[in-house]
Amino acid sequence: GQYLQLWHTISRTTLSAEPDRLSWKWNSRGAYSAKSAYIATFNGSTGCDAWKLTWKNWAPPCVRFFHWLANLDRCWTTDRLARRGLQHLVRCPLCDQDLETMHHLILACPFAPQIWYEVLHWLRLSCAPPDFSQRLVAH
Repeated sequence: GQYLQLWHTISRTTLSAEPDRLSWKWNSRGAYSAKSAYIATFNGSTGCDAWKLTWKNWAPPCVRFFHWLANLDRCWTTDRLARRGLQHLVRCPLCDQDLETMHHLILACPFAPQIWYEVLHWLRLSCAPPDFSQRLVAH
């Protein structure tokens, strides 16, 4: 099958006496430039303005900076300290149940729903109180 496809492609090709020349398809003149290569890198991708959620909002700068660090997983949590071979606690200091990661602190820790509820309540945003019946964990 591949042979037939190649044969079909070659049969439609015409040769000329002109010397070969390189042509860069990402530029209208056919000439390579660093700018056209940079633009070609993102060809077909979709733009995302997620950075605006971090930097273009009403939160204080320290909160925006923390959000940026947390999103990049650059906060000095137990898992990050362990990866660097630094002294660290074995478990989350709040619940003593799981390894302290950004995901655990912000979402999975049993204390996270209550903290989110308090923050949203303080901001006067409507939210349901946390349901602790689903988070019973024995120590």
